[in-house]
Formats: sequence, C-alpha cells, structure tokens
Amino acid sequence: MTVLRHLAFWRHSENPRQSRLLRRAGNLLLITGGLVLAYPFWSSGYATIQQSRLSNAYNAEVKAFAPQLALNASSLNQPGRQEARVQALAKLFAHTLSPGKPVGRLKIPRIGLNSVILQGKSGTANLTSEADTPYLRSGPVHYGMTPLPGEGDPFAVAGHRTTYAAPFYSLDKMRPGDPIYVETPYARFTYTVAKTTIVDPNDTTVLIDRGYALVLTTCTPLYSAAHRLVVWGKLTSFEIRN
Repeated sequence: MTVLRHLAFWRHSENPRQSRLLRRAGNLLLITGGLVLAYPFWSSGYATIQQSRLSNAYNAEVKAFAPQLALNASSLNQPGRQEARVQALAKLFAHTLSPGKPVGRLKIPRIGLNSVILQGKSGTANLTSEADTPYLRSGPVHYGMTPLPGEGDPFAVAGHRTTYAAPFYSLDKMRPGDPIYVETPYARFTYTVAKTTIVDPNDTTVLIDRGYALVLTTCTPLYSAAHRLVVWGKLTSFEIRN
C-alpha cells in the first residue's frame, strides 16, 4: 500500500505544463522516427512516379527528333561514314537538351535496370556535389560536362545507390564482359564492361577521356559516400535509328 500511495502522490504532484511538454516531445520523436524509417519508401515511390513521367517525355523526344535523322543522310549514310553521322546527330540532339530533360534510356541486364537518364548541369557547375541533386531523385543523371554517346568519350552517368529507387544499388555486381545498352533518340549503343574501380569521392579525373566510352559512378560502400564506385565500359557497337 505504501508504494501505491507514493505513486498516487507523484501523479498528483507532477507539473501539468511539464507533462504536456514531455508528451509533445515524445510525439515529435515518434513522428521524426517514422519519417526517417519511411524515407526509403516514399523516396522510391517518388522516383517511380518520375520515371513514368520521364518515360513519356523521352518517347515524345524520340518522335520529335525523328525528322533530324534524315539530315545529311545522303552524304553520311555510307560505309565508313557512320561515326561521322552519329557524331553529327549527337551534336544536334545536344542542342535540344537542358538540365532535367531525358537523354536516353539505360539498360543493364546484369542488375535488371531499365531507366531513363536525365541531363545534368553543364560546365564546371556540374562538378559541385549539389549540382545534380534534384535530378538524381528521378533517376540516373548524365554528367553534363561529358559528351553524349557517339559525340565523344566518355559518356558519364551518376546514380543513387540506396535512395530514390536506388537505380545503381547493385552496380558492384557488374563484371568484365557484361553488356550495357544506351538508347537515345538518334542511335542505340552497346557497351561492354571493361573494369570496375573505387576512387575518392572528389576524384573528377574519371570524367576525362581515358579510352573508355562509358563511365558509371555511384557511392560506395552501401549507405555511405566515403568513396565512389566506377564502372568503365568500351563501346562495342552502335546502330543509328531509322
């Protein structure tokens, strides 16, 4: 009975204002914790919705660019002239792009990826860590300071690994010889993985032409931005759209 009397006294003597503050703080902590736990789910949902929208936008780009495929076709659509034609088409398409617009579609059978690539910011602004953050929430992003496929080397793409649908979650599973496909409104490209490396997160030299036509980058290890995982690819073939 003594213990019960003490508990009853404690309840009656508790400061009502302090009690309200404690309850509010507890509720706030619960809400915050719930938001943190739900973050991967709603960010993934957001990316999924955005990919659907971008897929429609990309299909519209393919149709809109179709007339350009006929430009200079008579002089460039000849044996030994395909490289020049695809480069000319890539340059034409580059002029239609702005940050956030679809560049093409990235397909990687090894990791089951089929995702629309967005255009990132161009110039030195592309090298800041915050530059392409808004676009990365919707899918893989082309480093705007690097050329488009067929325009030059390397075509470099970044992607999230653990949030916003995590398109590059399994990029560490890539092996030499694995095929990677990139579709654009002007041509379809096939690449083959040459190697994978891990570099410092601030190492921008991976975006310089080293003889590799494709560069994919993402954070590593999982749930950390301590380093960058880089997949290097060689161009195997390309086919200009009809």
